[in-house]
Amino acid sequence: MPDPFKNIQIVLVRPTRPGNIGAAARAIKNMGLSRLVLVQPADPLCSDSYTMAYGAHDVLEKAKVFKTLPRALARCRYVIGTTARTHKGYGKPTPLMTVIPDILTRAKRQRVAILFGPESSGLANDEIALCQSLVTIPTGRTHTSLNLAQAVMVVAYEMTRTAVSNAKPVSPAGRKTVDTDQRERFYQEMKDLLTLIGFIKGTQGTHILADLRRIFGRADLDGRELRILRGIIRQVRWALIHKQPVCISNAKAIR
Repeated sequence: MPDPFKNIQIVLVRPTRPGNIGAAARAIKNMGLSRLVLVQPADPLCSDSYTMAYGAHDVLEKAKVFKTLPRALARCRYVIGTTARTHKGYGKPTPLMTVIPDILTRAKRQRVAILFGPESSGLANDEIALCQSLVTIPTGRTHTSLNLAQAVMVVAYEMTRTAVSNAKPVSPAGRKTVDTDQRERFYQEMKDLLTLIGFIKGTQGTHILADLRRIFGRADLDGRELRILRGIIRQVRWALIHKQPVCISNAKAIR
């Protein structure tokens, strides 16, 4: 049986405290994970990082570092964002424990990324837009903000606990969904087309695009589905540019 942990990468976005990077590396190794990805991090190999990564220096040294989040997610087919806040269009984030079985099932057949935002502010709106789903770690109401490394440990622990207890996953298997790079190309083509026809403009257009991202994110498109949608976009653009009228070859059949 495929090992889902080999396909799960923990992504720290703009972490500002090297100690948290080291502690996160130790946490994921404690729980059987090994893939650590860093986006615009503070110095990940300084003494504070090494001190907090006791026993997990190998994870720290092998961590991949990227300048942008889209590049860090290029090979990922499913992206989960962690947040304590409600974001427009997503509704309330899903409690972590209820989605762990789905994450493990997906990770058996595709690369999955779990995002953690910077210590002071969490994930920004443009980073949230790259996620297919949002999860939250239930906390007391009076103080919902977790230390970054502690949040990583909680998520990693819940995945290990679920795997050990042989929880039955609930998501459908067998589909190979598209990666972040492919989704982003599709979103850009869709944006260009909707701008061309005047459907989106100004602030309202930004909200519509965010809603469309969430709609297609929930659809969890596979390669064939994405090719169909991109084909429709290209054909519509061609018809608009060449001013071709819509042609119905068999009106009687449609009636």
